[in-house]
Amino acid sequence: MTSVDATRVDRVPAASRGGVDRSVRQVGFYALLAVAGLLWSVPLVVLFFTAIKSAGDFAQNGTFAWPKAIDWGNFSEAWDHGIKTYFLNSAVMTAIKVPTGILIEALAAFALTQMSFRWERVIFPIFLIGLIVPIQMTLVPLTLLLQTFNGIDTLHGLFVLYLGFGLPFGILVLRGYFRTLPRELVEAAMMDGCSWFGVFWRIVLPMSTPALVSLLILDGIATWNEFVLAQIFLRTDSVRTLPLGVVHFQTEFSTAYDLLAAAQCITILPLLVIYLFFQRYFVNGLAGAIK
Repeated sequence: MTSVDATRVDRVPAASRGGVDRSVRQVGFYALLAVAGLLWSVPLVVLFFTAIKSAGDFAQNGTFAWPKAIDWGNFSEAWDHGIKTYFLNSAVMTAIKVPTGILIEALAAFALTQMSFRWERVIFPIFLIGLIVPIQMTLVPLTLLLQTFNGIDTLHGLFVLYLGFGLPFGILVLRGYFRTLPRELVEAAMMDGCSWFGVFWRIVLPMSTPALVSLLILDGIATWNEFVLAQIFLRTDSVRTLPLGVVHFQTEFSTAYDLLAAAQCITILPLLVIYLFFQRYFVNGLAGAIK
């Protein structure tokens, strides 16, 4: 056997070993992800099992025991004891605020990336100031402002606050994504007689679906779970949103763990459904925004 043939023979086992090593690493990586997923889902499973137990079953067997009988009545009882009002308030707030905010953010990001005007380099840093200033520093002036416009203890007053605090992050994300879009498409549309709004509505928005859906998920979750502003500016039970209402519900039913778990499941379910439905857009949208 020549030296060339010997070299070829020696290389084949090394390549095979390299492929085996990669396969082992991949199996180990996915196994680690599976274990992490199971650990992450344990609290949700325990919460759900507690929600379908009766009060007697929970008191006798504890948290981690398998339910002896499924009691779906906990959900209807929690719903009738106030969760319905809180859920509807949060649903209306999220359904109106999130699309409105995304539309304003998309318009601002489109102007900053596709249109040339004198103060474009100054306006974007002004938007980013909203990400720097803590909410706690704005509570006193916001209280005075809402008192002037009768916005205390109202959903429309809270809507204005949510909209204002959500704009900086949305503009940052959409501006980053809009900058990755081909400039030639905009120029071609303008040459064909398309207006700026036509370019925005017919070209930019359809091409930005991943970023818009990612922002829809993030903004929807943030609005649904927001607690600090709701706690400060909402005082009446009839206008409380779901996170604030669940806290008061927990105070009222501090020993009824089955009802508390049912209320928490009702709170979490819409977020899980939205994320699972739109998850395929999520990574692509954020990846484009970071570029």
